[in-house]
Amino acid sequence: MAWHARLVMAAVLLATAGCAAAPRTRPIKIGDPVNTGPGSMEAVRRQLQGTWELIALESVPPAGGARVPIAATGTLVYDDFANLTLDARTTDPAAPFAARERNLLSFKGRAVIDAAKSELKLMDLKGNADPSEVLAPERRRKYAFDGDLLKLSSIGEKEEITTISTWRHIR
Repeated sequence: MAWHARLVMAAVLLATAGCAAAPRTRPIKIGDPVNTGPGSMEAVRRQLQGTWELIALESVPPAGGARVPIAATGTLVYDDFANLTLDARTTDPAAPFAARERNLLSFKGRAVIDAAKSELKLMDLKGNADPSEVLAPERRRKYAFDGDLLKLSSIGEKEEITTISTWRHIR
């Protein structure tokens, strides 16, 4: 290194050696605040968190027609990280065959919320049965809250409601 470069470097080091950082007088703005108001994704996420008990289920039969009630029991758990666990039982002849062939259906995955459309999308579902034969995870689901009740309506290819499940918040 040339003598003049060393001299410049030494001058810079001497000039900055005694400097201390001053405290900031105002906070650094990182981004927009999270919307937590009614209907926001955060508000829906908080409403959905917890354990839900299945209290009613109705579905359009495979041959078509009006929705029919299906006798079933189940729990749905949604956690702080958008993980979803679903356990259900049914022996009802109106239920899909894949749902009746197991004593307990058990699925885990994620639930992605679209608050603007009041929709929920099931993602990455894995379970002890093929999710597409029982839950049709590729379908959109409209959600609606009414007190401690959650209603999930599965929307078919022709924008018709094919299945409605009603859940009661228990914890």
